[in-house]
Amino acid sequence: MKPRVLLYTLAPSGGDFFPVSLGYIAASLKAHDIEAVVAEVNQITKRTGQEVANFVITYKPLIVGFSVYQANIKLALQLARLVKMINPAIVVVFGGPQAGFMPKEALRQMREVDIIIRREAEFVLPALVRCIIANSDPARIKGIVFMRRDTVIETLPAPLVSDLDSLPSPYAFNVFDLRQHEAAVILTSRGCCFNCAFCYTPRAYERRIRMHSPRRVLADMSICVESRIRRFFFADPSFTFDKKRVASIMRGIIKRRWKVEIWCETRADLIDRPLLAIMAKAGVRYIAYGLESADPCVNKTLRKPIDLDSFEKIVKLTREVGIEPEVFTLYGLPGQNTESCFKTLDFLKRLGIKIMGNSAGQQLHLFFGTDIADAPLRYGIRLLKKRRPLYLSPGTDFVTEQMKRRDIITVAKAYKAMHPRNVRKGAGISLL
Repeated sequence: MKPRVLLYTLAPSGGDFFPVSLGYIAASLKAHDIEAVVAEVNQITKRTGQEVANFVITYKPLIVGFSVYQANIKLALQLARLVKMINPAIVVVFGGPQAGFMPKEALRQMREVDIIIRREAEFVLPALVRCIIANSDPARIKGIVFMRRDTVIETLPAPLVSDLDSLPSPYAFNVFDLRQHEAAVILTSRGCCFNCAFCYTPRAYERRIRMHSPRRVLADMSICVESRIRRFFFADPSFTFDKKRVASIMRGIIKRRWKVEIWCETRADLIDRPLLAIMAKAGVRYIAYGLESADPCVNKTLRKPIDLDSFEKIVKLTREVGIEPEVFTLYGLPGQNTESCFKTLDFLKRLGIKIMGNSAGQQLHLFFGTDIADAPLRYGIRLLKKRRPLYLSPGTDFVTEQMKRRDIITVAKAYKAMHPRNVRKGAGISLL
């Protein structure tokens, strides 16, 4: 019987945003003749706990892996404990953004977890499966953290995949049951070459951007279109970094006469009118731009200088070609006070941005792997709790020199007053 790997995505909000990154890992496992399935858990209740237990017992995985974030790591630990109760021999693996830069000593506080995978796992997990089957030394595998007796061991970093097209497609390998979805997530590139102080991505990918070819992107989309999917979310941090490549993808969509609706995100300084025009023609309906703040001094501290006049022109151009602009903003930023936050809100109002969805704003989060989280005092940030589990980053548990908790709450209420958020309730488990 083939070895089996069970990969969990923990999505409290549910929805159609299925985990494309886990899909790549599952496809890579299948390409190495290893069975793999991706499952989703919303939250733990008595019912879902029993469903998880029954599935683990039936599926008999060699490894159970979790993609962990700050928001879901406690749920992941609950599930990991459940897996170990069912069968202590199952190897529990944590990967994803939260695992990428958490202190290696955090493993001592996560006794349910056997291995942490740093960065990309497409080649690490198949190697780990072979290692377990052969009962060989995991220290030979690059890019992992594990415990041997009472010693935490971290191996050498695993190299990033240089050619993304060499990775098996999650769509071609039928990782996801597309019949259960109305939309698909497409990841056409990985990484970011910029250096924003609040962002994890540049360090995680060595400030590099690696891209799928237009041919590969269109091939993946074609599989989805054949399954009657018409909505696509392009998850690249800076989708239009290479304008010629994006134009080629858009021309391919137009040539195939697909009637699709596309969402993407990018920087306002990486786009122009000709590109916007062809994107609109191809079916791009929403573009999210990163603004963060309308205060130039704040953005300079973040190492993200933005020309507000140019930003405003791009937003207007976006709307002129028939694309709805969305704008990412943050509050509680270094050097930002309440007046500065409301200046950002006023700027959004002037642009006619709807304060909803991606434009609703959120408090800055201090994540592992970001410069601000590494040295908060240097940025005028004071953490509220001196002690927390090593696997948790500070998150939103801080105040700044300019903003106390009541100030941050005041700004949060101002955003919410303009568009109250609705959170989908419910719990369950599903195979994606």
